[in-house]
Formats: sequence, structure tokens, C-alpha cells
Amino acid sequence: MLFEELDGKTRMDMTMALADAEAAAQTRQFIRHANGDSTWDRLAEYLGKRLADEDKFVINRSFAAPLDVVFDMWTKPEHLARWLPPTGMEMRFLRADIRTGGESLYCMSNAAITMYGRAHYETIRRPDLLVYTQQFCDEHENVARHPMAPVWPETMRTTVLFAAETPQRTRVTVTWQVEGNATAAELAAFLEHRASMTQGWSGSFDKLDAALGA
Repeated sequence: MLFEELDGKTRMDMTMALADAEAAAQTRQFIRHANGDSTWDRLAEYLGKRLADEDKFVINRSFAAPLDVVFDMWTKPEHLARWLPPTGMEMRFLRADIRTGGESLYCMSNAAITMYGRAHYETIRRPDLLVYTQQFCDEHENVARHPMAPVWPETMRTTVLFAAETPQRTRVTVTWQVEGNATAAELAAFLEHRASMTQGWSGSFDKLDAALGA
């Protein structure tokens, strides 16, 4: 493991040597299916709490596509609707203005439920940064709560960092935090559901992988 200080942050590179290319491929696949990157996600959450008293959820994934292509998958509604919704749900945008200062209104649905949400885009800096807040709402954009989690925080902030690992590979890091004043019950609900957030985002990332390979 190699550690390098970069402008007040730390870059860590870990290399694991195996007997041959086949063993390396099998290990790589195992780590991916076991959400092996989540070890470093939990480290990021731990350091955020210890160093800055921030409660957050972190997940990252490396994708076999150039930086600009991956950025487009997050900022063009026709792409975003294909992979972002939870497995088993469909997403459609009722309004989409994905730019700094813009907003979107969308719905996600399956045979049992329809949920509406809105997003406000605070920063879109191509090709490396996306920051937005989001809320559940009704079809008239009145603020609502998650239909299956009434104590879920009203507003969430999402920060997405994009970094080129190679010209043909991009790492995406998503950080999710509660925005505004939350009650103790709301913050507890957020912290208690981080494992399910990992599962949900991993399913979406699998769909993003498939969309990039299509």
C-alpha cells in the first residue's frame, strides 16, 4: 500500500499480487460482487465523522469508460433515467433542467407504487463535479416524505466526484449527506440505512455499467 499526500488529502494505492492472470481476474470479480470497495467507503465515512464531525454515506465505483462519457450519463436525462432508479422501478423526467441553478422533477414507479422527487442542481462543473439537493414531493411539487420511510430526512445533498484513472476508465465517488436541520430520529434513520444504501446504489451502478457497455 502506497500513501501520497495531495493538497491536504491522501491518495492510497493498494496492489495485490496473485499467481497468474486468471487468479487476478477471479479475485477482481469476487471483490466487485462482494462490494469490496465498500471497505474504503466506510473508511471515508469514519474519517469524515472523526475529523469534521460529518455524518455521511459514501460509495465509489470504477467504470470502463472515458471521463466525459461517464459525466454525460449523470447529466443527460435520457441516460440518467435508464440506470439511476432502484432495480425493478422505472424513472421518467417530467421536467429536466440539469445545469448549475437548474431543477428537475421526476417520478419513479413500479406496479405497486409511484414516487415523485425533485432536484436542485447547485454545481455542475464538467467533467469532474456534480452537486445537487433532492426531496421527495407529490406530483404538484409539494414537499413530501418517503412513502415507506416517514422519518427519512426531508432534504438530502448529493456530491458526485469524477476522476480519470486512465483515458478509458473513470472512478465515481458519491457522497450523500443530510441537508438542513434534521431531527434526531431523521438522522438516526439515515445512519441506520447506510447498508441498504450501498445495496441500492450498487444495483444502480450495475445498470450504469451495462448501459456504458451497450
